[in-house]
Amino acid sequence: MTGRNLLLFIVLTMVFTGLISSQERKKLPIPGIYSTGVDNNKLPLADGEVDPHYVLAQSSDDRFPGPETKVVFSEGFPMGSWIQNDNNSKWIAPRADAGEFNAMGVYIYSLYFSLDGFKPETAEVRGFWTTDNSGAGIVINNQTMGYVTDYTAFNIGFYPFEIKQGFKPGMNTISFVVYNGEAPTGLRVVIYGEAEPLDVAEK
Repeated sequence: MTGRNLLLFIVLTMVFTGLISSQERKKLPIPGIYSTGVDNNKLPLADGEVDPHYVLAQSSDDRFPGPETKVVFSEGFPMGSWIQNDNNSKWIAPRADAGEFNAMGVYIYSLYFSLDGFKPETAEVRGFWTTDNSGAGIVINNQTMGYVTDYTAFNIGFYPFEIKQGFKPGMNTISFVVYNGEAPTGLRVVIYGEAEPLDVAEK
């Protein structure tokens, strides 16, 4: 490569890298997206508290119909079988004493967030989830994204997900569908979302 071509290559590389960096910098965190078991400052809630962000939209247990979801106690069963709570997220369930069991069936946990001021086509939501028992799917605005977890996901680990479609202007809903085959049930999510803000002229 000649000196001139090398210089051109370097310049083009810098320009291209700058464009990518500029595009990446355009995306900002989406307010209203929270991991399970944290408060509005994304700090861990106390055991037994109501999670203010996740709604139990469907329950198979008549004793615990929702819409409240509870932060599961960090001591005692099912902890030890479940991945331990930490400062990033905590388990939530229809009941804080999840070790006392919930009925078999489907439980749907929904998180609502707004994309007002953002370009919905640029939105990305990604993270990790684990469940008791199996995760049957992640749904964005009634569109199934196809992510699932194993029956014993709760002691296997976290399962990654990344969603780049299905978003719309205004209010959006992301739902985590959990099937409980027996004994305790619960959900744990670590999640992050970002999107490009609308230009001033577009607002």
